[in-house]
Amino acid sequence: MVDASKVKENIAKMTNKARGSLSTGKVQPHKHCRVCFTPIKMSAEPRVCKDQECIDKNSRDERNQKQMRIWMFVFLGLFAFSFIGPLVLNSIF
Repeated sequence: MVDASKVKENIAKMTNKARGSLSTGKVQPHKHCRVCFTPIKMSAEPRVCKDQECIDKNSRDERNQKQMRIWMFVFLGLFAFSFIGPLVLNSIF
């Protein structure tokens, strides 16, 4: 059987080690580039590095997301109208 108290002790030790290494300042707070995942400053907005390829890819991705959101609402509207439209027409006539 598994000793639950020993498991809890091991977890406590591991979390204390993790907190200790972060509190000593070995790793500075940072974000990661959305495209290449390299560390960047916390104040970087949009969240991409200064590489031109990453900037271009991020702008393309944002445009694609915007278009997909618009098309999703269009198809949702058509889908909803195909069910609600006949009900409204039947109630009128």
